[in-house]
Amino acid sequence: MFFKEYIFSLRKFILVAFLVFAFAILLGYFFAQGSPREAEIVLEQVQEMLEPIIEMPLFGQFLIIFLNNSITAFFAVILGIIFGILPFLVLLSNGSVLGIIVYFIQIDNDWSTILALILPHGIFEILAIILACAVGFKLAKVALEKVFKREVSIKTELNIALTFFLRFVLPLLAIAAAIEVFLIAKFL
Repeated sequence: MFFKEYIFSLRKFILVAFLVFAFAILLGYFFAQGSPREAEIVLEQVQEMLEPIIEMPLFGQFLIIFLNNSITAFFAVILGIIFGILPFLVLLSNGSVLGIIVYFIQIDNDWSTILALILPHGIFEILAIILACAVGFKLAKVALEKVFKREVSIKTELNIALTFFLRFVLPLLAIAAAIEVFLIAKFL
């Protein structure tokens, strides 16, 4: 029952996080379309960061991807308390990179291929990141309410947020990393 009530309390923040992420995807896509060379440079930088991971055994890849996404989501939650800046930046950067990737994939593939590559793990990973950022946005709201002397407990809200993160967001990220490494990578 806890998750149901908490997710309901996040509904506005989830919507905001989803809209920021969707906007960022479009921003990345149209950036790549308008400046393909600059977008290629961004992708080359991402590929350089991923090269050492790709050379690892599958379980090592899983651990690195899971830990990276978990740390990003954790900081989006915890540091969301500072005006929601980090969750916003996480959504903006991840969405923009996804938009750039989608642009380049769609040049040589149809949309069903793009969906087949992104959806299996993306459903879990994107959902987890949106939820983590929504929690960060909610913590920012609670912190602002505290600043304006409203009777709210940041400590209580933070405890709830961390419980939600551990019980709901982390398992989603683990599923996403497993699908990405053990299923999707086999098709690339």
